[in-house]
Amino acid sequence: MTNAALAASAIVALVAAAAYGYVAARLYRRPVSPGARLALSQFSLWWGGLGASSAVSAVEATLALGGWLTLDLAVTLSLFVVLLDVIFLWGLTGFLVYVYTGRYHLVPLSGFYALFYLVALYYEILGHPYAVVVQAGAPTLLAHTVNEPVLVAFILLALLVPEIAAAILYLSLLRRTHDPAQRYRIVMVGSSILLWFGILAFVPSTTVAWNLTKGVLEIVPALLSLLAYQPPAGVRRRFRTGAPFGASPGAAPGSSEGP
Repeated sequence: MTNAALAASAIVALVAAAAYGYVAARLYRRPVSPGARLALSQFSLWWGGLGASSAVSAVEATLALGGWLTLDLAVTLSLFVVLLDVIFLWGLTGFLVYVYTGRYHLVPLSGFYALFYLVALYYEILGHPYAVVVQAGAPTLLAHTVNEPVLVAFILLALLVPEIAAAILYLSLLRRTHDPAQRYRIVMVGSSILLWFGILAFVPSTTVAWNLTKGVLEIVPALLSLLAYQPPAGVRRRFRTGAPFGASPGAAPGSSEGP
């Protein structure tokens, strides 16, 4: 049963990595103006980073299946995932900040996520991982409980609040436009982000079945984002979203000319 669960986890993670990578590549190739290129790259980085994280999960499950996943290797991969997480969260928040404000705010944003990375790294090391086991079909590091309420609270807040708040503000742009194409894209992108965090927070990973289901469900938000920018023909006709959009410096936040 353990081997079958590990194999299934590896396959689901690999499929998720491929899906995320495909979405990231398609979004990155969209034509936009030079002023919006960084924002588009940040949004692509969000999905690409999730793909890289899923690929690491697939590698871990495969190594565990072969009996090659040692504690040292598991810790190394875990610390690498911490770095990936911070990078793709930076990308997501940077994209949302640009779309909402029309400016990048790179210095404060990058400073905040650099601090987040150091604190998250300290938290991982402070737990002193002591074993790697298979739980719910996935390799899991066992670590000591970190009894630092302020530290834990900061990590949770940094992990969830900026991204969710920015996504909600992005959805609030619906009040600024009545253009069907703009509203369609705002709803699809904003909903995809909130849905991903909702799945992360509320779908459990307590059993093999739930863990696999969660892995599959997390692909759905990526597909929603892809449909936001490359909708099928019927949607293009309905919402008039067929024209390519390229942003110009100073374009109105949330406009159809944004990334």
